[in-house]
Amino acid sequence: MDTNKKINVIENLKGNYEYYLTIGKLKKFLEEHPELPDDANVLIQRVEDVYYEKNGWGVVLKESGWYETEQEQYHPAFCCVKYNDDDNLYLDLHY
Repeated sequence: MDTNKKINVIENLKGNYEYYLTIGKLKKFLEEHPELPDDANVLIQRVEDVYYEKNGWGVVLKESGWYETEQEQYHPAFCCVKYNDDDNLYLDLHY
């Protein structure tokens, strides 16, 4: 992401993200899908930069564990998805 563009930083996840994935929802999903093996990959949905740059999606900033001068950007996951054609767990970023 271009560092000259304005980033919408999420300061508080409480309230605005009540419909998003929580640990409780993740546990329930895993209970409902016992066929997922322990070594299943977890993949996240790729969304276009336009969601952040023009649609105002926010990110949570965290200090990078890799580079001292950078911050990592995270967006809350919306839900879990299980496809029937493989044994992976997928996380969608939006509905």
